[in-house]
Amino acid sequence: MKTNLETKIVTKHYLPETAEILMPSDIQYGLDVSNRRILFDTDEIKAIKKFGDPGFELLGFKSLSCLQPHHYVKPGHFIYPDEKYVEGSSCLFNGLLKKCLEKQMFILCQFSARRNTPPRL
Repeated sequence: MKTNLETKIVTKHYLPETAEILMPSDIQYGLDVSNRRILFDTDEIKAIKKFGDPGFELLGFKSLSCLQPHHYVKPGHFIYPDEKYVEGSSCLFNGLLKKCLEKQMFILCQFSARRNTPPRL
């Protein structure tokens, strides 16, 4: 039978020994590091998973000689100017590109496509 009622998902955690229902405050999250268990509460887990707002963040300028083949993970994103949205972006882009080529340097940025997604370099 099909209806247009909203589906509600409910997840419950049980204690295996007693079949007692665990409250969210009873659940501990942890990680084993060097034979020690490090525990986190739910707020700490949320903070760890939050990577920041979407966009680009300039991390710095590096010499091209520092760029090694093993640093390649995925294809990079190429940023290009768009005068429609940012006036003067073409001038800034051309100036940065020329200076980086002159000095044999590259610009390292961190890119987050969406909120709470891991950043890419």
